[in-house]
Amino acid sequence: MDQQLFKDLSEIHARLVDHRPILQGHISFFVKEFEDKRGDHDRERLKKLNEEIREMKDGLLPEAMQGMDCFLANLTAKLKVATEVCKRVEEKENSVDTEILEIERERRRKDWTEFLARQHETCDQVDAEFSEQAEIVAKHYEDLEKNLTAMKNSTP
Repeated sequence: MDQQLFKDLSEIHARLVDHRPILQGHISFFVKEFEDKRGDHDRERLKKLNEEIREMKDGLLPEAMQGMDCFLANLTAKLKVATEVCKRVEEKENSVDTEILEIERERRRKDWTEFLARQHETCDQVDAEFSEQAEIVAKHYEDLEKNLTAMKNSTP
């Protein structure tokens, strides 16, 4: 009887507290549903991705490396040529007699100052001529006005 009681209690305990069988059933149902709905999409995606990676590794990567080697070698050669040209220009600039350049610069500065002085003189002359002409025109109109008033006064 003790054994029977123990069995009954164990069975009641298992039904009330131990949910492993039920959970295992639910878990296996969930996994089955998940796999059925998803199908083999993930596996096929991974296969495609793996194929693309192999294709890149075997085909595109060597082509890109080969192109870069050719391009970079060409670029390096052009850079060396450009560097040499820059060095030659720098050497020529350093070898030019700077004394002659300074003399020429000073001569151009003097020429410029003389040019500006002549421009100022010409501007002053033009201003003076304008003032003279303005005075002549003003005097002419004053004379005309005097003659006009004289004519008005002499007319009966």
